Amino acid sequence: MNYDEVANEVFFEDGSLRDIYILDTDIQIWAIIFEYLESNEINYRVTIDGLITRIRDIAELLRIKKEASIGITIEYSEIDICGHFYEGSVIEFDISPLQIDSEKKIDILMNFLKSLSRKLNKTIIITPEMTMEEVLVRVEPKGKLN
Repeated sequence: MNYDEVANEVFFEDGSLRDIYILDTDIQIWAIIFEYLESNEINYRVTIDGLITRIRDIAELLRIKKEASIGITIEYSEIDICGHFYEGSVIEFDISPLQIDSEKKIDILMNFLKSLSRKLNKTIIITPEMTMEEVLVRVEPKGKLN
């Protein structure tokens, strides 16, 4: 994929977000994500109803999730990747195409997703907001981008 293709077909500005899905997961994948972020010194914050918390125990966060909104924001090289905690077979993050405004930022994001995919040994896809059927980018654990 070249920059123009990705910019025009994936991160074009249409007022909506792009979803980043990690496929075939379970709640234990969250623990690996936290470990990955911490070991790579990537800034992130977990919030409960908008207030920052230091809780990182997945079972505790999912228990709290029954009564409150739990979110995560990963701050990676001037790109904010936002997500919510759900139990299920897919983890979902959102990203604004407005943040991906240069070839450098596309490279940064794709390298982050390739590294995370390898660490989790899971496929990651980028789709238009609120749809998993239209895959714009697929990142395989071996680092292959489609």
